[in-house]
Amino acid sequence: MPDAWTSLGSLPPRASLPETLAARMVEAMRAGELSPGERIVEASLAARFGVSRGPLREALKALEGEGLVERRPGRSPRVAQVSPAQAAQMVVMRATLEGMAARLLAARATPGQLAELEAQHGRILAAAKAGRVAEWRDADWHFHELVCRASGNEFLLRAWLSMSHLVRLFLHRHPAFEAGGEGVLLNHDHLLAALRAGDPDRAEAEFRRVILDSGFRRLGLTPPAGIPA
Repeated sequence: MPDAWTSLGSLPPRASLPETLAARMVEAMRAGELSPGERIVEASLAARFGVSRGPLREALKALEGEGLVERRPGRSPRVAQVSPAQAAQMVVMRATLEGMAARLLAARATPGQLAELEAQHGRILAAAKAGRVAEWRDADWHFHELVCRASGNEFLLRAWLSMSHLVRLFLHRHPAFEAGGEGVLLNHDHLLAALRAGDPDRAEAEFRRVILDSGFRRLGLTPPAGIPA
């Protein structure tokens, strides 16, 4: 994969330098070049990116807003760590948002939207069969993003996007997620069938079930009170 520290020129020209730096730091986190809990030394990071500390600080502030960077008074910022309790909360939030997105989409899905989801499922299948783990994980995440975008609810999408980077970093570092390609494909068959049926109740229930099952059972987390075991 490209070196996250040096490939600053591959984003669209309209992206500002702080936006570009933030995107590259997210890539570095996903690649393990910035580890959870690692102290971020601004001078060192600015030198590695070949930029001044001003734009870097703006990028760090943006990542702090997304929950990817933690900062305490009088201390250097650090890459965020996700505790088991926080992971459980993220699973519940994601299931709630995507369940509602699926409900809204099932009631209004166009043939074009369903075809786009089918095509994305095909990309996941091709990457998984070829053993391209990073590719199928990214394609899987994009599938769920497409569902949220197609829901037609701007605020639901904003809420989903606000937690997406942190959720992905947690999932991408968990061995159960890396080994779960076959389960993901089976789950998507059920998800697509529910959307095709145009049944909002079924679609919401199926998305919630799949996400809760993946989060609590495959990742070995204990469901909080009120969540089916």
